[in-house]
Amino acid sequence: MNPGSRLPQRFLLWTSTALLSGASLWAGAAHAKETLAERSERMETEAIERMLGDGLCSSAVGAIKSGLAAKKPYIMLLAGNMYEEGLCVKPDWDKAAGLYMRAHEAGQRYAIQRLAAGYARPGRDNGMAIWWAARSGDQIAYPSRCIPAADPMNDQDGFNRALETMPPATFQSCVYLIGVVNELVSQVRYPRVALRNSVSGSFNMEFVPANGTITWTVDQLDVDENSRGAFYRNLANEELNNPREIRNSLVNYLKGKSNFALARYPRPAGDFAPDYVYRYRHIFLLEGW
Repeated sequence: MNPGSRLPQRFLLWTSTALLSGASLWAGAAHAKETLAERSERMETEAIERMLGDGLCSSAVGAIKSGLAAKKPYIMLLAGNMYEEGLCVKPDWDKAAGLYMRAHEAGQRYAIQRLAAGYARPGRDNGMAIWWAARSGDQIAYPSRCIPAADPMNDQDGFNRALETMPPATFQSCVYLIGVVNELVSQVRYPRVALRNSVSGSFNMEFVPANGTITWTVDQLDVDENSRGAFYRNLANEELNNPREIRNSLVNYLKGKSNFALARYPRPAGDFAPDYVYRYRHIFLLEGW
């Protein structure tokens, strides 16, 4: 790609799909069931998140240190997030990135997405956002003009040359798209209100980078009234006065995450055409409950 090249006015619609299983709430992986080890680690992670939410910094940091000593990848990811966001510690992106890389090397699937999202933020090495996005394989699809053809691991010189010759407007547009999409995807979990009330379904996202908007539409929605979750909900008489909130829990959750991602990344002038749409499909699947 050379600086003088003209970009087409229309682009293909790129589509990705993610699957979240209720049986693997934290990992978000497309497993039919989570192992006992995965379940134990997820519960430990959620306990630390509650400590952070309650401001129990000493307890949270102690639990994080224990998890890191045990080389638990989910704890590495959470520790990275603590340093990136400044939760109970002084914000430090270099430490966060190092922890995310450790998590990636230990097999944590969201670590690459956290690295791509983190490097895409203003003031950081934005070229590394594209480098990590290129390493994500088929987890997320990107426009071909955003990802150099050179292999990021085996031909780093060729990859860097492609970045250096990428038109600045294209570079800015691609970093913006990578940042927003990876921030969103890496932070979505199965929300508790939906899980507790046995709400599942699939949702289609349309992201228009040219105007910085994300819309979600319901592809399929199911509320299992015969599940254990529904039984205990009825038994406890929880939230029975607001069935609409229960039915809309997933789409409202996705909208909230989208709004956060859009607010985090300033929209550049860029060179995305007004009719360019990035499409993404997210599936919340209840299994093993």
